[in-house]
Amino acid sequence: MSTKASQSIASKTLTSKTVIISGLALLSLLPTLAFSHSGHDLLATDAAFISSILSGITHPLTGLDHLMLALGMGMLLTQMHSFKKGFASLGVGLVVGFALSLSVSLNPMFIEYGILFSIVALTTALMSRYFNNSLNQSNKASVKTGHNLAIIGFGALAMFHGAAHAIEVPTSSTIAGFFTGMIIAMLGLYTVGKGVAIYLNHRLPNSLITQRIIAVFGLCAVLLS
Repeated sequence: MSTKASQSIASKTLTSKTVIISGLALLSLLPTLAFSHSGHDLLATDAAFISSILSGITHPLTGLDHLMLALGMGMLLTQMHSFKKGFASLGVGLVVGFALSLSVSLNPMFIEYGILFSIVALTTALMSRYFNNSLNQSNKASVKTGHNLAIIGFGALAMFHGAAHAIEVPTSSTIAGFFTGMIIAMLGLYTVGKGVAIYLNHRLPNSLITQRIIAVFGLCAVLLS
């Protein structure tokens, strides 16, 4: 057997073990989630617009669910080579979810389950070769269709995060200011996630394994928080 073939088999074996171990870790931690999403009444103390913006910016940065999902989405969209389309889809989802939550009384538990599902779905996508254009050898047309559907799906799931932000607007903040800050922070985190993916692709020989480890670590942090 050639050296190249041996390396290929070894790589596939290591990848399979990584998927199995990561999957088992994910499943074992699912029951530990406490369905609570406390608000962050920070910085906004006088209902001023600027301080409300600062409070909105701080909120995603201090909530592991929003933080991990935003960073992970930036990574995933970059691997899919669809960052611009995904960026727009997620932005629309956040706006629609925020507005919907202000207009309709939504069950907080329903929102929490939606957030949990979005994080699990993202973790699964980050662990899959299918969503990495550099590694995916499938038919390009079908992959492009699948990626576009995934972008729409994650945009829809972003509505749960937008809805959660709306519920958690501090009484000392203006809605417009808090919303502005939240959007700035979330879109900024997507961009940071893009930078992380670019760094992994350029600096590591097998960035997918590292990406899988990061994804599972992020999920564990959310479930144990």
